[in-house]
Amino acid sequence: MNKKIVAAVLAVSAALSVSSAVLADDDIKVVVNGTEVTFTDASPCIESDRTLVPMRAIFEALGASVNWDEETQTIVSYDPVSDVSITMQIDLDKMFVDETEVSLDVPARIVNSSTVIPLRAVAESMNSTVSWDQETKTVTVEKNMGE
Repeated sequence: MNKKIVAAVLAVSAALSVSSAVLADDDIKVVVNGTEVTFTDASPCIESDRTLVPMRAIFEALGASVNWDEETQTIVSYDPVSDVSITMQIDLDKMFVDETEVSLDVPARIVNSSTVIPLRAVAESMNSTVSWDQETKTVTVEKNMGE
């Protein structure tokens, strides 16, 4: 019986380490309005063809505030330029843009102790245009600054 438990624990541990390794990709660059974003907590990663980026760095690069509620594992951001509030919860496949529910292909996650969020969904909700260059592995975000 103990051998089965040990085997099960090892199998789960191996699966989790493989999924984290698959997600990590140090080569992804993110450029917001011509400036490359520096990620110090974690590197951008890809899951199901969606780029996930550390939440604080990208919200701040987009000019938005960001707050984290550890107890509920909820992210709340406000962008004064687009006058948009975004609320996301870890592992929930939807976010709220103001009061409107928006489905997500990939939810916010915690990867290696860092909270990562789907870049395109968040940036487009803040009145930004997002493009991907496969050759250079670069995500370019152009934010409409309301000028």
